[in-house]
Amino acid sequence: MSMARCPPMGDPAATGARETLKQLTFAIDSHFGSDLHGLYLFGSLAAGAFYPGKSDLDLMAIVAAEVEEGQQLESLRSLHDAFVSERPAWVERVEVAYVDRGVLRTFGDRPSGRIAVINPGEPLHIRDVGFDSTLDWHSVTTQGETILGPPPLDLGPTVSPGAYRHAVEALLKEWPSRVRAPWVAYVPAHQGYVVLTLCRALYGLATGEQTTKEEAAAWAAARYPEWASFINEARARYRADVHDAHRALISFTDHAVAQADDLVQ
Repeated sequence: MSMARCPPMGDPAATGARETLKQLTFAIDSHFGSDLHGLYLFGSLAAGAFYPGKSDLDLMAIVAAEVEEGQQLESLRSLHDAFVSERPAWVERVEVAYVDRGVLRTFGDRPSGRIAVINPGEPLHIRDVGFDSTLDWHSVTTQGETILGPPPLDLGPTVSPGAYRHAVEALLKEWPSRVRAPWVAYVPAHQGYVVLTLCRALYGLATGEQTTKEEAAAWAAARYPEWASFINEARARYRADVHDAHRALISFTDHAVAQADDLVQ
């Protein structure tokens, strides 16, 4: 399969991400061969809003047939495990949905069927599709990049403005229960993610368009000034480099353990 030419990068900080994308593309293409009909980039890197050390690689792979439980799934899982083990900076930062053509056809309105997907916090697994798949496909067709294969609308449907708004509204209604999960209280970065996701949903309902998390947060802060400080603080929590705090925790843990012998003598 021929590789499409990506638009030139505007942000030098995304250079490493582009190289990683090239390597992941080769791995996926080699794995599927002619059964890979198309590979599409969407999300922050495609939108020119890539945040070094934080943003994910978001891809949708259109394949000839559904990835099945068992050997097919395990083989694909091994590909992803090996890929990130050689690139530890990308652990929990690669998201790929493997979608067959039949399921893809449902993304224009009422998504149905099953896909194989890997995303942050979860290993590669098979799950039922939801309205998040409609929004991802809309992002592919409106703001994405063709990495391999034909233009995306040659393979799948257009998401109408009405279908887009319906998907945004349906997902928005899931958050009141999800945000009350006890573990959310303990993860500041995830709290920031929730706030920015809600801002994007409100922006989408107001304008009928998708935008980046940063732009949506700025829009929401201006539209709801009484929440502006909270939104900006949440954005800072989401963008904060968690590795610095983790390194400090590791150093202190090593120090504390090293002091044990002195304290018990």
